[in-house]
This record gives sequence, C-alpha cells and structure tokens, in this order.
Amino acid sequence: MADETVVPKTEKELLKFHPSRLNWWFWYLVAALCIITLIPLLIGLIVIIYIELRRSSTTYTVTDRRLVKEVGIMGKSTTSTIYKQITDIHMRQSFIQQLLGIGTIGINTAGTSGIEIMIRGIANAPQIKKTIEDAWSESK
Repeated sequence: MADETVVPKTEKELLKFHPSRLNWWFWYLVAALCIITLIPLLIGLIVIIYIELRRSSTTYTVTDRRLVKEVGIMGKSTTSTIYKQITDIHMRQSFIQQLLGIGTIGINTAGTSGIEIMIRGIANAPQIKKTIEDAWSESK
C-alpha cells in the first residue's frame, strides 16, 4: 500500500516505479570502469609493497671473515658462511640482467651439496663477486 502522507486514502494507487537503470547507463559505465581499473591497480599496489618489503628486508654483509645473509621483517633468518668453508663462487647473469646491470652470485661450501648462500638480483654483481673472492683468497 501507499504511504498515506504521499497518497491519501481517497486515492487508489495504480502503479509505483523507479527511474530506469538505463537512464543512468553512463554512471554505471563509469562505475564499472573504475572497478575494472581499480582492482588491477590495487593488486599492483599490493604486489609493489610486497616486493619492496622483501627487497628491503634482505641484507647481505661481506666482512673480512665471513659472508652473512639476513632475511625478515619481524622474525629474522640469518645464514652465515666463513670464507674457509667456501669451495666455489659463481655468478650468473641473464641477458636482461646484463642490460639492467644486475646479477646473481652463488656461494658453495664444503659439506653441502648445493648452494649455501644465493645472492639474487644485486647491482654490480661482478664487482661484489670480486670483493668476496678477494676476501676468500686472503682468508686461505
């Protein structure tokens, strides 16, 4: 039934309706485009924040006695290798990494079957590899 403040009892309500959604098609289109572009934007922003947190929470330290890798924001994981245990140091750069001036260094140690410390995506990889090799040579 009709609201008596709008339609008095003396009147009979024949039809009640709202404006068509088609009347607002332009605003529905704008809203849909905002949703479509905002969701990828939001996902992209989350990915960038995640990547930056991962990058900034990973620290490599080269000392005169050892190589240290620390990872973590709230909890820390530390891997340390003294130079006397290192058996091999190798560097890898893909074509794109060469263009970007970054690379990956792998440190093999005695007593392990694989790479003990992987230093990924670092700038000046050849120079850093040489610094590690020099410290390794001096420790022998």
